[in-house]
Amino acid sequence: MGILASVFRSAFNSSHLKFKTLKLLNMKSLHSVICIFFLLICEICIGQQKGSEGNQVQSMGHYWFVMFSKGSNWGQDSATTAKLFQEHIQYIISQRGTGKLITGGAFSDKVTWIGFEIYSYKTSEEVEKVTKADPAVSSKIFSYEIHPYWSTKGEVKFE
Repeated sequence: MGILASVFRSAFNSSHLKFKTLKLLNMKSLHSVICIFFLLICEICIGQQKGSEGNQVQSMGHYWFVMFSKGSNWGQDSATTAKLFQEHIQYIISQRGTGKLITGGAFSDKVTWIGFEIYSYKTSEEVEKVTKADPAVSSKIFSYEIHPYWSTKGEVKFE
């Protein structure tokens, strides 16, 4: 078992809950709930703009939602994986510098989905190019899906 599973097992055993209760959850439903939760959080966090009279005006923006999952090379040795994760993080930091990466992050359970990113490029081809250049994707540690995403425009703040 991985380190994360050991941590969860330790946490659940210490609180007198059985680790097996995790297996009772319907993981597909859990994944759907998590995805909807993050989409709603993004919807709420992307603010509203003020009109010329000071009233709140909702303006819709077109974004791209990139969902990462385990790729075909997910189980590589730990040294290679650690190096690729570090390269992935550096790549994401460089993308934030372009102003096109709105938000993103990792899922701590890593059951099926690894993480997500939301970009503000005009076309799916631009997002595809940027996503394929990610070291975790090009090494097939991550696979990905790209979906169009509409939300109110504004600034995302997680405080």
